[in-house]
Amino acid sequence: AVVSTQSTGPSTIQEVKLKYEPRDTGVNNYMVNVVDTKNRIVVERWMVRTSAALPVVSKTYDIPIMTTVTPINKNISFSNPYPSSKTFRLKCNKPELVKFKEEELVVPSKESVNIGLVLSPIALSHPNYILVFVNDVQQKCEECFALRVG
Repeated sequence: AVVSTQSTGPSTIQEVKLKYEPRDTGVNNYMVNVVDTKNRIVVERWMVRTSAALPVVSKTYDIPIMTTVTPINKNISFSNPYPSSKTFRLKCNKPELVKFKEEELVVPSKESVNIGLVLSPIALSHPNYILVFVNDVQQKCEECFALRVG
């Protein structure tokens, strides 16, 4: 996101580049402060309003609730639809509940690979809706899977 503002000074335009990676849907407001580190004072303040919608989920995996003290491994299949090999990066909306065996995958053209997931015992102990994002190297979402615990 790029924030452009009209400052209180005459004809002053400021541009600040922000990276926004939502972990949940909905509207949020964030305060962004520009601080003069030498004098330790706030010189500018902006409110940034964001909006994130649920992506299209291509497949949902149902996982039963279970009582366990050890993490559970799960594999989900992913196919590269492109005519050449491509690198994909994996993200999750609840990284405290799901870890990836590999956070980056190089998938040959028109081939399928397994995405290795490690689900924490907490993730399996009560109902959860976890999103797994398969992104390109620019972090654009290519595919989204859902893990429905419960």
